[in-house]
Amino acid sequence: MDTTIAADPPLPLRAWRAVRDRGPRYAWHKALRRTLGRWPGWKRRLIYGNPREYWTLRGGFDYFREQEGQVARSLRAEWIAGRIASYHPTSVLEVGCGYGKLLRALRDRTDASLAGVDFSPTQLGCARDFVADVDDVSLFLARGDRLPFADNSFDLVVTSAVILHNPPEVADRIRREVVRVARRFAAHNEETNLSYNRYGYDTAAWYRAEGRRIAEVGPIPMDADPQTSQFCVARLDG
Repeated sequence: MDTTIAADPPLPLRAWRAVRDRGPRYAWHKALRRTLGRWPGWKRRLIYGNPREYWTLRGGFDYFREQEGQVARSLRAEWIAGRIASYHPTSVLEVGCGYGKLLRALRDRTDASLAGVDFSPTQLGCARDFVADVDDVSLFLARGDRLPFADNSFDLVVTSAVILHNPPEVADRIRREVVRVARRFAAHNEETNLSYNRYGYDTAAWYRAEGRRIAEVGPIPMDADPQTSQFCVARLDG
């Protein structure tokens, strides 16, 4: 995939292209995202109420361009990849891999076998292009709360800004699926604050309540508000 980020065309042209390329439903969804900023309750209900629908509509080349144009997002992915690599995993699964940003950063830092799952076909389509030249990466269309893998399939399982988009009952199922398919480590980058587009979760506290040992926990230093970000790694093998 070409990662060159060009300047945005004029708004009318972007709107026409949105309808032409992704259909009226996508264009309407995009318009709502841009116009409901002053009504967070409605924005949460109408746009973020169904995470799978949101990321199917939101995902794609527009989202890829937006994310790749933000230096802080690249720095965060590189920082997380470095922390994961420090545990020397033999295999890594990313739940909610998006377009593959973290997987690509991981390949630069580890020889581990890599896999990613995402429930958004548009995100996964971008990922297939973005990591096409990366060795030993497998991608699967699947839900985080119903992972299509046997118990203890991966040395380390990671989520990055994934659980936070799901209500508590789904977030709990995702964590339990992570624990089920991971052998040694579960790593999470998740926000702790509640906002119009996310739920706030103290993931480290959840693992402690489950009797799991925390290998590390702390803020992500390059985030805009480090105090509301949390990166934690739970030890699962005793």
